[in-house]
Amino acid sequence: MTQKIDSEREKYSGAYGTITLHSFSERKASKEADFFLPYLSSNMTLLDCGCGPGTITVDLAKIVAPASVIGIDIEDSQFEIGRNKAQQEHVNNINFQVGNIYELPFPDNSLDAVFAHAVIYHLKHPDQALKEVYRVLKSGGIIGIRDADHDHIIFTPSSPILEKAWNLLGQVVTINGGDPFFGKYQRKYLQKVGFINVKASASFDYAGTTEKIKQNGEFWADLILQKQVTAVILNHGLATPQELETMSQAFIEWGSHPDAFFARARCEAVGKKP
Repeated sequence: MTQKIDSEREKYSGAYGTITLHSFSERKASKEADFFLPYLSSNMTLLDCGCGPGTITVDLAKIVAPASVIGIDIEDSQFEIGRNKAQQEHVNNINFQVGNIYELPFPDNSLDAVFAHAVIYHLKHPDQALKEVYRVLKSGGIIGIRDADHDHIIFTPSSPILEKAWNLLGQVVTINGGDPFFGKYQRKYLQKVGFINVKASASFDYAGTTEKIKQNGEFWADLILQKQVTAVILNHGLATPQELETMSQAFIEWGSHPDAFFARARCEAVGKKP
């Protein structure tokens, strides 16, 4: 019998601030889902789990049209971005709704494809989430997941305060029940659930131009001061409010450094339901 999961106790380790949403709304399937696109074709029903603003979802909907695509997330305030993009680009085979990956609102064996970008590594029970995805996929259906791995962050120039900031952001994920190092274990988890022909790959998020470095610095500066993040850090005595302010300012200063560069590994895996 599948263990009942209390989804209300799951905590997202990111944030929903204006800068965060703007950054996430710039994501495109051509990059974030590049590893998954060769497995998609028209007339494939698709679910995007933890879709956020939904811009990737809209891109995926174009590929599998005219089949239906649904994007779900626990926070519906983000959906306006995706809905606007879908309307502007005349994408009509898409719907956004509140939902969680532990209790997908679909019958057994009903979907052709499921995508989850930067979702699984936030979860306390990744195996149970993947079992639920397995349940709703048809025989021959495919899953594509992409998650960060905190072991592989390239960040220069660095400093003790920025090193501490990176460690804190990883600790927040761990305290909330996630695994910031989950990416490297994707094949193990997919195969454990029962997926076959599991194929893993990796790519990087990166910032290497003046404009992108500035935006990246602003992103991290904003994130480390977001209430969802600071509450965890302060409640566990990991830093003081003054230290967090200093970290935020350090990210801003890093964003204006002429030699700055950032890259973070994203591990990816595709599996098939027998």
